[in-house]
Amino acid sequence: MEPSYRWPDAYLAVPPDERDFRTIGGKDDCRVRDAGDTRRQHFLRVLLPIPVRGEARPCNWGVWVEVVEHAFVRVQDLWDDPEQAREPSFPAVLANELKSYQGTRGLAGMAQLTGPTSVPTFTLLPGIQHPLAREQREGVYPERVLEWLANHCRH
Repeated sequence: MEPSYRWPDAYLAVPPDERDFRTIGGKDDCRVRDAGDTRRQHFLRVLLPIPVRGEARPCNWGVWVEVVEHAFVRVQDLWDDPEQAREPSFPAVLANELKSYQGTRGLAGMAQLTGPTSVPTFTLLPGIQHPLAREQREGVYPERVLEWLANHCRH
């Protein structure tokens, strides 16, 4: 079990009766436009890996990131390409407010395609001093993962 989010926060901010008109989304990507169709946002679902001390594999938060339109289109173009992991990483911004933290939405990082059968990854920029970024750099103990899961499942 790993914490995850079904939608970017911007999708949930759209009133339910307007979602059919203002959003397009699935399990891997989402687009949201404002009511006047003057601003469009593009989101990708990614994994934010956090190393777990003493464990071989990280705990992956399933989160959403916002990307610029041309990056979104490029990802769609490469979605089934077996060589997509060779594509350079691209800027992205965390699009969820994580329940175990404050101030995560808007944290900057880099997204990386990993292959047509796997979810892209997201790494926060090295200079960010937010607790989430420090934990991604330094790792956490297994007890911290249990805290995340308990907090995530309560809400």
